[in-house]
Amino acid sequence: MKKIIFNRQTLPYLITCFFVLSPVLQVQAKSRKTVQNDFNTPLHLLQADYKFPYGIPQQKDIQSVLERVLVFLEESTPTQVLDGKTQQVLSDYSRIDADARLQQGAFRLASYEWGVTYMGMLSAGQALSNQRFTDYTLDRFRFLAETAPYFRQQMEAGRPMDSQMRQMLQPAALDDCGSMCAAMIKAAPLMPDTDLKPLINNYVDYIMRKQSRLSDGTLSRNRPFFNSVWLDDLFMSLPALVQMGRYGSDRRYYDEACRQFKLFAEKMFVPGQGLFRHAWVQGMDSHPDFFWGRANGWALMTLVEILEVLPESHPQRAYLLDMLRAQIKALAALQSPEGLWHQLLDRNDTYLETSASAIFCYAFAKAINRGWVDAQAYGPAVLLAWNAVAAKVDAQGMVQGTCVGTGMAFDPAFYAHRPVSPYAAHGYGPVLLAGAEVLRLLENFHPKMNDSAVQFYTHHFNTTAPIFEERIENNHGLKVPGYSRRGRRPVVFTIGDSTVRNSDGSGRNGQWGWGNFLGDFLNPDSFSVENHALGGRSSRTFIEEGLWQRVLDVVEEGDYVLMQFGHNDGGEPHRGRARATLKGNGDQAESFVMESTGDTILVHTYGWYMRRYIQDVLDKKAVPVVCSLIPRNIWQDGKVGRNDDTYALWAQQAAESIEGAYFIDLNKLICDKYDVLGKNFVNTLYYGDHTHTSELGAKMNAAIVAEEFKRLIQEK
Repeated sequence: MKKIIFNRQTLPYLITCFFVLSPVLQVQAKSRKTVQNDFNTPLHLLQADYKFPYGIPQQKDIQSVLERVLVFLEESTPTQVLDGKTQQVLSDYSRIDADARLQQGAFRLASYEWGVTYMGMLSAGQALSNQRFTDYTLDRFRFLAETAPYFRQQMEAGRPMDSQMRQMLQPAALDDCGSMCAAMIKAAPLMPDTDLKPLINNYVDYIMRKQSRLSDGTLSRNRPFFNSVWLDDLFMSLPALVQMGRYGSDRRYYDEACRQFKLFAEKMFVPGQGLFRHAWVQGMDSHPDFFWGRANGWALMTLVEILEVLPESHPQRAYLLDMLRAQIKALAALQSPEGLWHQLLDRNDTYLETSASAIFCYAFAKAINRGWVDAQAYGPAVLLAWNAVAAKVDAQGMVQGTCVGTGMAFDPAFYAHRPVSPYAAHGYGPVLLAGAEVLRLLENFHPKMNDSAVQFYTHHFNTTAPIFEERIENNHGLKVPGYSRRGRRPVVFTIGDSTVRNSDGSGRNGQWGWGNFLGDFLNPDSFSVENHALGGRSSRTFIEEGLWQRVLDVVEEGDYVLMQFGHNDGGEPHRGRARATLKGNGDQAESFVMESTGDTILVHTYGWYMRRYIQDVLDKKAVPVVCSLIPRNIWQDGKVGRNDDTYALWAQQAAESIEGAYFIDLNKLICDKYDVLGKNFVNTLYYGDHTHTSELGAKMNAAIVAEEFKRLIQEK
C-alpha cells in the first residue's frame, strides 16, 4: 500500500477537497434520511405533478374569469353609429344615410358568434345575479332594434349600407340567422320596452323559407359544392326554431327542429364513433370522417338547446336524449389529460382547441344540471375542462387558442393547420356559457377530492380525510335524502309508515310498501323518486325521531313530498309504543308523561302534524301532496272497510285547509278498486296480515298514486 505523505504541498489540496465535497456529502446524507418508500410513506397520496390546473374550482375564481371577459368585450364592442364622412357620432338615428356606419370594434355585433356571446352574457348574468352581464346583451339588442328601421330604409331604397346591418336585415346564410335569433328570443321577455319581433320574424322567415334545401328537406349550402351539408348549420338554425316554438306557441317549429336534426344525423352521425362527421355532399360515394371539434360542439349544443325547450311529451324527445347521451359518452372518452379536446377529436397529433372545449364543458354541465346524464360519470370531466378553458383566458379577458372560422374539407391538413387567434369570436360565448353552467353545477352538487381524485356527490361531506367512504344508509337502511338528485330535475320524496316502506324496503317477509315502486310508474327523465318512509312511525314520531328534518333539509324548490300517515296514529300517546296522536284535525294539544322516560311531552292532533308537514314543504317552495292511508284488508257486507270518517277525512281536511297543498284520496281510490276485484283476489294483495301489502299489492297502489300524481302535475 502506497504511503500518503502530508506536507505543505498536499495541505491546500485537502482543504479544497473538504469544501468542495462537504455540501455533496451533506446532500447525500440528507437524501438518505428523507427517502420516501412504501414503508414510511403512503405513496398513493403523493401529489401528481400536473402541468395544468386540477381540482375543484372556486366560485370566486370562475366569477373572476367571466368578469375579465365582460370588461374586455364591453371595451371591444361599441354601440354607436358614425357619420361616414365626418366620423362624428350620430345620436339622432333619423340622420342615418347611405354613408352611416356602425362604429367598428374588435368584433361584429350581429354575427353568429356574437349570438352565442349574447346567450352567454344572459346566462352569466343569471348565474352571478349580476345585471351588468345581462345589460351587455340588452343594450346591444336595443341599439340594433332602434337603428334597424333607419338602415332598412337605405336598403329598401337600394342604397349602400353598413355590412353588419345588412347581415342582420338581409341574411344570406344560416350563419346570419340562427344564433342571433335564438338569443333575441331569450332576451325579449327581459326588454318589454323594445320590439324585437321584426328582427326575430325576419330571421325565422329566412330559415324556414329561403335557405336552400336538399330534396328531402335537409337544410344545405351550395359551397364548396352544390348540395353540401355542414354540421355547423344545426346550431345556425335549430335553436332559433325551437325557441320560436315556445315564443310563438307554435308546435310546427318544434317538429321542424326535430325533423332537421334527424335528417342531419342520418347523413353525418357515425354510430361506431358516437361523433358527427363535419361535411356531407350529395352525390359523393364515400364521405370521409373528419370529426372537427367545434362542429361537433355545435351539434351537441344544439341538442342541449332543443331539449331545454322541447315539451316533455314531444315524441322525438327520447330520440334526442339518446343522441345527447351517445355523443357525451364518446366525447368524454376523447378528452385529453390536459382537459381540452383536440382540433380533430380523434387525432392526438392535432392541437388542443379552446372554443370546442368550452362548448363541451358547457353542454356536459348543462346536461348534468338538467338530469340528462350522470354527474358521477361526467362531472369530473366538466371541472377538468373548465380549469383548462379558464387558463386560456388571459389577464385582459382575451380567449386564447381559438380556431378561426373554418369551412369544410376532406383532408386532415386543412383542419390540423387552421390558425388560432384571440380575435376569433367563436371562443367568447362558449366560455361565458361554460362558466355560468359550472357555477350552477357547483351549486347543485358537492364535488370533493377523494383519494386525490375529483368525485361528485349529491350531498356534502364534512370530512377532511384524504380518502373516505360514502355512506348513504343508516341503521334503518334509509339512504341519505337527496342522493338521487341530478341537477335541477325535481325529486319526489315519499314519507310515511310501513305501508309506504316496510322494514328496510327489501320486501322482508314478503311485505312491500307502495313507495318502493312509485318510480317505476314515473318518467325518470322528469323525476327521481326517493322513499324515506319508515315502518312503525306515526305522523308524530316521524317528526320526533328527526326523520322528517333530515328529509326537509334537502327539499328544494320544485320538489314534491308525498306523505301518508295514519296506520300508527292510534293507541296511547305515552305508553306502549307511545306513538299516538290526538284524534281529529283541530289545534288542541295535551301534555303526557312518557312512561318509559318520565319526560313530559306535548301531543297534538293528527291534523296538526299533517298541517306542519304541508307548511314546511311550502316554505321550501316545494309541492306537498297528502295521501289518505291505504285501507286494511277488512271486509264487511261484501265491501272493504273505509276510513272516510277518521284519518282519511282528517288528511283531506288538513290538505284543503292550506292553499298550495294537494290531496290524493288514496283510501277511496283503492277501496273502490278492491270492491270491483273482490275479496278473494284482494287477499293476494296482502301478505301475512291485513295491513301490509304483497309486492303485487304495493305495485298496484303505486300505480294508482302515480296516475293521480301525474294528473295533479298537469293541473298544476
